[in-house]
Amino acid sequence: MKWIFTFIGFCLFSSCTTYYYVVRHAERQDNSAGSPLSAIGLQRAAILRDSLISKGIDSIFASTFIRTQQTAQPLATALGKPLRIYLPDTTVGLIAALKKINGKEILVVGHSDKVPDIVQGLSGQTVPAIAFDDFDNLYIIKVKKCLGTRKWMWHKTYGPPSP
Repeated sequence: MKWIFTFIGFCLFSSCTTYYYVVRHAERQDNSAGSPLSAIGLQRAAILRDSLISKGIDSIFASTFIRTQQTAQPLATALGKPLRIYLPDTTVGLIAALKKINGKEILVVGHSDKVPDIVQGLSGQTVPAIAFDDFDNLYIIKVKKCLGTRKWMWHKTYGPPSP
């Protein structure tokens, strides 16, 4: 009987719950492959920082593109956390690596064509394609691993509405 209470106590007091915050990079300056953020995009990145600063973010993932890094950097700087850079063409590997992280709060900044795959890979739920001019989506995925795995997903927005 003691082991049951020990296990239940472990589940209640240990870090069995992981939160993933998944966003697309903010507004880009132009349509070139290496485009940085525009002035509006930099403002949105600051709003993202302010939206997540109190969430206890442990790790911040951004792709090799400057626009994802610029979106994530204000929060990383405010929290004193390094950016963890991933290759944007390794979505399956990224999802596998993210699933191995337990009991943490994680921000993932991706691209319009990859964010739906990342959200589905982490939550099991399908989200619609992201339009080229849509930058305000924030997906929050909660995964609780204790006595089985339970998942929740919320779709929110942050900052000014995208056109």
